Amino acid sequence: MNTTRSMYPVHRLGQGRGPQPSPRRPSRVSGLPGLLAVLAAIALWALAGPGAELLWAQQPQSGITSPAPGSVVSGSVPILGTAAGEPFARYELYFKQEPSGDESYIWFAGDTRQVVNGQLGVWHTAGLPPGTYTLRLRVVRPDGNYGEFFAPNILVNTGPSPTPTPDEPTPTPIPVATPTPIPQPTPVVVEVEQPQVEEPPTPTPTPEPLAFGPQGPGDEPQVVAPAGQANPLAEELGAAVGLSRLREAFFRGVRWSALLFLLGGGILGLRRLLDFLWARME
Repeated sequence: MNTTRSMYPVHRLGQGRGPQPSPRRPSRVSGLPGLLAVLAAIALWALAGPGAELLWAQQPQSGITSPAPGSVVSGSVPILGTAAGEPFARYELYFKQEPSGDESYIWFAGDTRQVVNGQLGVWHTAGLPPGTYTLRLRVVRPDGNYGEFFAPNILVNTGPSPTPTPDEPTPTPIPVATPTPIPQPTPVVVEVEQPQVEEPPTPTPTPEPLAFGPQGPGDEPQVVAPAGQANPLAEELGAAVGLSRLREAFFRGVRWSALLFLLGGGILGLRRLLDFLWARME
């Protein structure tokens, strides 16, 4: 029995090997690490050369220049210095009283703008207890890292307050011409003599003798004034005599009234008695 073989290979399930992977091609970036190393070396050489010193010299150095360490301050104290750098996010100012830890720092000023040799803020020390303090300047970068600069041994409210120096010169007053007073004429005093008026002497009244009128038995003396002249003494005597006569007339009327009253009572009693006797006789 003839067996015919096929000219094509027959693959059976479970036998033989699968398709072979294609050979790997050589990588085109195999020289990249070396290139990076060369560039890094060139950069290091440039930074280490003379140009690097000029580049670093142009960067301002941050720090606090006033108040200097050991200064005596009080009141509102301006903080001077520099807060700059590249890259830059913000700066912050703190203070603390010594001795204390870093957690005792208290923030009091800050800004997001760079300051070069200028005023960073104002430190108000009026309400702080006397003692030694430390100032801290923190310059923060955008990535959160920061650099810190300190001004230690600041004496607060421990001595006389410094006299502030005015920034502007004191203006010189302009002289003003003083007006000369105009001389006034001297007044002339004129004395006027008043004529002496002699007053005539006051005549002294001469007392005149009193004339008494004719008197009868039992009459009181009567003063008769001269004709044409009123005599005060005569008037007083006349008033006294009239009052005496009025008194005598009053008592005389009282006596007569009592006598009439007794007489009427006697008559009435006598009549009653006669009526009584008459009634008994009947």
